[in-house]
Amino acid sequence: MMHALQLTRLLSWLSPAFPTGGFAYSHGLEWAIECGDVTSVVTLVEWIDSLLTYGSLHTDMILLRAAWRAETLDEMYSVAQEGCALSSSRERFEETVKQGEAFLRAVKVWDCLPPSVTTLAVRWPLPVMYGVTLKAAGFDEDVAALGCAHVAVSALVSAAVRLIPLGQTDGLRALSALEGRMAATVTTTQSLTLEDAGGLCFRSDLAAMHHETQETRLFRT
Repeated sequence: MMHALQLTRLLSWLSPAFPTGGFAYSHGLEWAIECGDVTSVVTLVEWIDSLLTYGSLHTDMILLRAAWRAETLDEMYSVAQEGCALSSSRERFEETVKQGEAFLRAVKVWDCLPPSVTTLAVRWPLPVMYGVTLKAAGFDEDVAALGCAHVAVSALVSAAVRLIPLGQTDGLRALSALEGRMAATVTTTQSLTLEDAGGLCFRSDLAAMHHETQETRLFRT
């Protein structure tokens, strides 16, 4: 079992209050809601379920695992480069690196990362930074993967609650419905490597691209 202090640290780092600016990003969901793709709890769950099974959230979990398994600084750098290259649009790139770098700045308070990581001039995608940090802090790989899947899903549900809009109870229904898919994605990515990275959720990728020119926007992506 995790030590109480270690669990407290995990809850702090993956809290919505942790200053990564995640509340400002919708991952293209804002456009999907405006054009009528996502209008209810059912369609929201279907959208996020697809991201976890075939799309960007599935790829993010592969990136997190690759970063967690990296043994050298060069390997970490290589995973970070791969994560940047896998971004399907400008907004997706900005979303992942700005949150990743904000996470790096904030987590420095705990002084748990090697100085070589904190000073290296690298663009750090968020899942890569999660993997590097949680490995350095002694967390189990699957715990790291599940925790980061949950924080990503929670951010999307929170955005949908504000945008559709949904009531808080409907938001909780969506989270409840997605628990099994998050656990399944943790299991299915255990044996995957960067060779398996890449998504098939083209509508979601297009949503992020269309969001760049969306006339009325509340979110940065």
